Amino acid sequence: MQIDQISVALRTAFARRRQYRQVQSELEAYSDRELGELGFSRADIHDIARQAAESVPQAALQRRLRLVTAI
Repeated sequence: MQIDQISVALRTAFARRRQYRQVQSELEAYSDRELGELGFSRADIHDIARQAAESVPQAALQRRLRLVTAI
């Protein structure tokens, strides 16, 4: 694995973790009633945050890395 690939993998992991924590924090701030109005319960927060984190595209991070290294 090259340094570029490792860098992209690490950036992707950190970006996904940041997204997971942000979504989790926002959802945990809602009351049970508000969560219910959105159609899910407190038990669903982990799965929703995980899905949001998985949606962070690795390709976008690769493009950013190319732009930074080109400068």
